[in-house]
Amino acid sequence: MRITLRARFVAVLSLVVAFSMAGTSGLVMASGETNPPFETEVIVRTVNQFKNKADVLTFIEMSKRYGVDVISMNVKQDEDDEVPSGRVFYQSDIAPVASGYENFDALQEVVTAAHAAGIKVHAWIPQFHDQEAFLKHKDWQMQSLVDGVRTPFTGSNGNEYFVNPLHHEVQQYERSIIREVIENYPVDGVVLDWIRFDNYNMDVSDYTVAKYQEQFGYSPLSIDFETDSPRRKQWNDWRTDQIGQYVGDIRKDISQSSKPGMQLGVYILPPEFVEVGQDVSKFKQSIDFVAPMAYFDDWDFNSDWVYSKEYGILKDTSDRISGNQVEIVATLDNDWTDDEYQEIYKGIRDNYPGVKRLSFFAYGTWPEAELAKINERTTWPTPDWTPPAEQDYPAKLPTGWKARNIGSMPGDVVYHSSKKQFSLSSRSTDIWGRADRLNFIYQPVKGDTEMILQVRSMDRLHGWAKAGIMIRESLSHDSKHADMMITSENGAAFQYRQETKGSTTDQTADGSAPSWLKLSRKGNTFIGSISADGRNWAAVGTVSIPMDQQVYIGIALSNPGDDPGSKAVFTNVKLNQ
Repeated sequence: MRITLRARFVAVLSLVVAFSMAGTSGLVMASGETNPPFETEVIVRTVNQFKNKADVLTFIEMSKRYGVDVISMNVKQDEDDEVPSGRVFYQSDIAPVASGYENFDALQEVVTAAHAAGIKVHAWIPQFHDQEAFLKHKDWQMQSLVDGVRTPFTGSNGNEYFVNPLHHEVQQYERSIIREVIENYPVDGVVLDWIRFDNYNMDVSDYTVAKYQEQFGYSPLSIDFETDSPRRKQWNDWRTDQIGQYVGDIRKDISQSSKPGMQLGVYILPPEFVEVGQDVSKFKQSIDFVAPMAYFDDWDFNSDWVYSKEYGILKDTSDRISGNQVEIVATLDNDWTDDEYQEIYKGIRDNYPGVKRLSFFAYGTWPEAELAKINERTTWPTPDWTPPAEQDYPAKLPTGWKARNIGSMPGDVVYHSSKKQFSLSSRSTDIWGRADRLNFIYQPVKGDTEMILQVRSMDRLHGWAKAGIMIRESLSHDSKHADMMITSENGAAFQYRQETKGSTTDQTADGSAPSWLKLSRKGNTFIGSISADGRNWAAVGTVSIPMDQQVYIGIALSNPGDDPGSKAVFTNVKLNQ
């Protein structure tokens, strides 16, 4: 369920749009009036939660106490941690049973106890992430093309075992497990996961190559998977169609079973992951519900990416299932701030009123306190909640400078007058996408300008924290801007947003703290440069951005991490006008 895809995607997609009032107004309640409660679903990894019958009874009792409506139970291991993927937690005649569960049928115990408490159970059955099948059947292994060589795919960490989603024997095997669960256990629904590839360059096994070549007349091995092209698109569309047909085959299996009305759902990745070959529009006629994984911070997006009417995961999912009676179950995290939950719940209620159930995932054991918090939030937003205001915060700074948290996330500044040194903190922030969250120490300037500073240190910051100089047309989170930044672990970047609410682009170079940075404006031309000594400069990037004569220039820090002890130190700050 919770996955980490390639690092390059995370590098490209940082936090997107900061909270905007647009699209979040409209639900006005009288004092004391509450919203109708969302239904609650909790996603449970069996290996962490259910080790014996006592565990089951304890969890079901907590679930009943805190208003859980649906338990999505992992009946087939999803990842390769405590238990190899592909092992199951019920008495199977098909798949290997997980160690410790030979004499403990976790699925049966959960269904029995949950139904007695009036709680539904969905069998969460991961598909093509399956180490057991991968190791047992060499010809089932998903193959990736790396530097022209075909190799079994085991993920970036060497511990993600995928079988080929297109191989007919693989499909028959995974479908047989679903049929076994449906026929032998009174579950209320089945939800699929890991129905995808991991990148464009897979599967390229002999089996798939022959199948593709027969249909299109050329080998997929001739495709440059690193470059967008008509052939790569044709390849990806074909793979996506095959995944859609697979879900359709599962629906046929269910319709021919003893429980033809069984609910079928799928966990899906964000739409930005085009390369994995997953598109709910290809199988919307075969499912009853879809659960988009809206972990905005895990994917390095901002919170309104969840509920925006203009873009984001619920917008994309809603568009793709249009015309079909498919329920959307928004799948959320369990570690956001109260303001983020208030904002997201309000956005969902205002923009997607058809969403009635919220699902929550925990990688480890579910703490009782988390279930209690979910239960408290079911009618949020509260009538008296208002979004945090973006405004300057108090700070003792040299004359002319002001401090502001753009995007309203935590950050502060201390100025050491004897050292002429600024120490900034920032948390849960990033400068990227269509809007920004950052700590900004700024002043207004007019016309041509140039600023130089030294980023002396970056302590306990996230690897994608960005420290440097910024020029913004306005103090709005979606303003045009140009900046020159150093990251903690990923070099230097000259970034810019050329249109208000537009996307952010960057030009990169090697670099790390301590480094000197320079950002200059001449007319509408912006140049970002880097230096090791403050004298010899190398341009990192240049761009033309039409901006107002008056802009805001200053020291900027964003940090996707949440370590309260993190900080960046800036010195030798010089502003030339």
